[in-house]
Amino acid sequence: MHRDSPPPLEYELVRSRRRSLEVRVRVDGSVQVRAPLKLAAYRVEAFVDARRDWIHDQQQRMASRPRVRWRDGDPCACLGESLTLRVTAAAKARVACHGDELHVGVPDPHDEAAVSHAVHEWWRGLARARFQESIERQFPWFAEQGHRLPVLRVKKMRTRWGSLSRRGYINLSLALMQYPPAVIDYVVMHELCHLEHMHHGPAFHALMDRRMPDWRSRKGRLDG
Repeated sequence: MHRDSPPPLEYELVRSRRRSLEVRVRVDGSVQVRAPLKLAAYRVEAFVDARRDWIHDQQQRMASRPRVRWRDGDPCACLGESLTLRVTAAAKARVACHGDELHVGVPDPHDEAAVSHAVHEWWRGLARARFQESIERQFPWFAEQGHRLPVLRVKKMRTRWGSLSRRGYINLSLALMQYPPAVIDYVVMHELCHLEHMHHGPAFHALMDRRMPDWRSRKGRLDG
């Protein structure tokens, strides 16, 4: 008696001039697969099928995450500190931190999307200086290896905390502004180590161990 084959997984396939396959599960549970331009379709299918259990686990994790609310009295984090939102009516969006409260003024205090947008723009105003400081503080060793300082780009990233491009950009997620500086430093170090190793193999992890011995505990805070 033959067992029925599991139904094929639905995913978005993105081909580019990359060398390896990668699968991502977005916050909404959708799946994206990134593949080299000329890689045979059957190899992509086999890659996805081999990661079926991992994809399912990630989708379950995303589905179980509580919805973030943006209402007066709700919590909001900044650099690891828990703040309380104080939302009021204002002609133009404005955000200011006073002690343990984050005061947000928007035209309609009940418009959660407007409150979220105002807070994210406030984060963005702080993020560039904070992220750049972390990069420059941790970069000297990489400069000694002959690398050039990567150019920072702060982005809203749906599936990653950071990335390093071969064109010399280090991309960091705006959402990192919720986390303590030690966690931001971990993500920056992770991406800087890709200057030496553009993979996640043993050599990459050995370098992480040398440059940031406690990186696993920092990563744990991010994963949690």
